[in-house]
Amino acid sequence: MPLAPYHMSVKTIGRSAGRCATAACAYRSGARIEDQATGRVFDYSGRGGVAREDCAIYAPPNAPDWVQDRAVLWNAVEAAETRVNSTVAREFEVALPADLDDAGRRALVAQFANALVERHGIVVDASIHEPDAYAGKGQGNRNHHAHVLCSTRRIGEEGFGPKSRELDNQRSGEVMHWRGTFAAMCGDALEQAGHPIKAARWRAGYLLKAGQIEAARERGDTAFIAANEHRMPTKHYGPNVIHIERKGRTTDQGDKARVVEGLNAEVIDLAEARERIEAERQVEPERPRSLIEAGREAARNSGVRLLGTPAEPAAPVVRPPELVLREWKTENDRQFVGVVAKAEKVDAYARRLLSGHERRQEAHRLQRPEAPAGLLASMKRGAYEVAAKAWEQTRAAIAKRIERLSGQIDRLAGYMRQAFPWEGNQSPGELMAERLATRAKPALAAEAQAARETGMAAIDGTTKADEQRRADARAITERDGKLAAQQDRTLAEPSQAPTLDGRTLGDRMAGRADADGKPPQTAQEKRQAEALEKIKASRDRERQDREQGKDRGRGR
Repeated sequence: MPLAPYHMSVKTIGRSAGRCATAACAYRSGARIEDQATGRVFDYSGRGGVAREDCAIYAPPNAPDWVQDRAVLWNAVEAAETRVNSTVAREFEVALPADLDDAGRRALVAQFANALVERHGIVVDASIHEPDAYAGKGQGNRNHHAHVLCSTRRIGEEGFGPKSRELDNQRSGEVMHWRGTFAAMCGDALEQAGHPIKAARWRAGYLLKAGQIEAARERGDTAFIAANEHRMPTKHYGPNVIHIERKGRTTDQGDKARVVEGLNAEVIDLAEARERIEAERQVEPERPRSLIEAGREAARNSGVRLLGTPAEPAAPVVRPPELVLREWKTENDRQFVGVVAKAEKVDAYARRLLSGHERRQEAHRLQRPEAPAGLLASMKRGAYEVAAKAWEQTRAAIAKRIERLSGQIDRLAGYMRQAFPWEGNQSPGELMAERLATRAKPALAAEAQAARETGMAAIDGTTKADEQRRADARAITERDGKLAAQQDRTLAEPSQAPTLDGRTLGDRMAGRADADGKPPQTAQEKRQAEALEKIKASRDRERQDREQGKDRGRGR
C-alpha cells in the first residue's frame, strides 16, 4: 500500500509565457471557445477523457448571469487584464480518491469549488477528467482528477474588480491552507463511502513522507508504516516523456523512474515478508510448559523477579539470512540511487564550468600579443615581453583549471556507474552507497555481515567460492608480475659483464674506453667516435654563429 495518492498543484496561467485563459479553459473543459481579442478559435470539443456532464462554473451569489457562459466568462477575464505580462488565471489540479463513485467525486469537487468562491470571491470553472487510456501501462494519469480554473480577480455585480493577491504571496499560507482543507474533504468523503482506514490516510496525505509516517504511528497504522517507511520518492514522467515512450522509445527520465519504482516494489515485498513471518510465529503451537516455566512467565509478565532467579536477557530475533541480505541489498540500491543523483548534479555543474573555461581559453588564445617588428622593434620589446609573460601566466592558469575539472569529471564517472563484470572490486559509487547504508542502518549492516559469514548465497550471487576465485586470480597476477620483474633483471645483467677487451657490453656499445684508458679497439668503434666528434663540433659552430648574430642584431 503506497502513500496516499494525494496530489494538489497550484499553477498560474500568464501572458508572459504565451498562454491565455480562453485556450486553457477550452482544453480543460473540452469545449470550443473563440478568443475575441485575437480571433483565434480553440476547439477541443472532440477531446476524450473529459467528463463534460460534471464540468460546472461556480460564482458568488451577486455575480452577473453571464458568468455561467464559459466563452463569455473567460473572454471577460482576458479583457479585464491590460498588461502584456498579466496573470490571467490560476489553476488547482487535484487528484480524486479512486474509491469514490461519480456522484461522490462530483460532490467533492463542488464542495472544494464553493469553498474557494466563498473565501476569495472569485469565479471557479471545474472540470473532471477520467484516467488516461495508457494508464494501465504505467503512463499518464492513472486516476480521476479535476482541473479547477479560477479567475485572479474578485467579481461583483458590476463585473470583475480588484485582484485576489493573497494567493500570490507564498508566505501567506493560503496554498498550505487549501492543501490541508482539500485533504480533510477527501477524508470526509471516504469516511461517508465506508472507507475509514483510507480516510485517515488521505487526511494526512498533504503532509510530507515524515509527517505521514508520524501520523500513522499516532493512529497505530503499522501496515502503512511497514510499507512506506523505506520508500523512495518517485520521479515524475512529464507529458513529453510519456509522449515519447508511447511510441516504443525509452528515455533516461523514464529509466530513472522505473528504477525507483522497482526499488519501491522490493520494499513492499519485504513488508509483506515481515507480515508473513510474524503471522507464522503467531500460529505456531505452544509446547507444554512445566510449573517452573509457568511461574517464571507469570513473574516476568507481572514485572516481579523471583528470589534467586537471574534476570533472563531478551533473546535476539534471528531472521533468515536470505531476508537480511535482500533487505541489505535494497538499502544499498536506495543509497546508490541517491549517490548517482548527487554525482549527476555535481557532474553537470563541473561540465558547465569546463565549457566556460574552454570558451575562455579559446578567447584568450586569440588575444596573444604579437612580437614587435620594424625599426622600433627594440623599443617595443620590453612592453612585449611583459605582455607575453602575463599572457602565458593566464594561459597556464586556465589550462590548470581545465585539467583539474577534467580530472574531477573523470572521477565522478565512477560514482555514477556500477562495477563492470570483469572488475574485482566495487565502483566508487557502490562503496559510498555501502558506507551510507552502514551509517544509516548499522544494525542491518551487522546482520548482513553475519549472514554473509554463514556462507549463504547473496542476492547478487556472490559466495565464498567466488571470493576464493577472486583471491586466486589476484595471487596469479602478483606471481606473474614478480616473474616479469625477475626476467627483466636477468636480461639487464649481461650488460654489466666484462668482455674480452676488459670493457662491459654497455661501454662497448657507447664507445667508451676500457678500464686502463685505452681507445676503442675495433674499426667500427673508431668510426663511431669520429662521427660523434664531427657532430659535436658542427653543433658548437652553429651555436657560436647564432650568438654572434644576436649580438649584431642588438647593435653591439
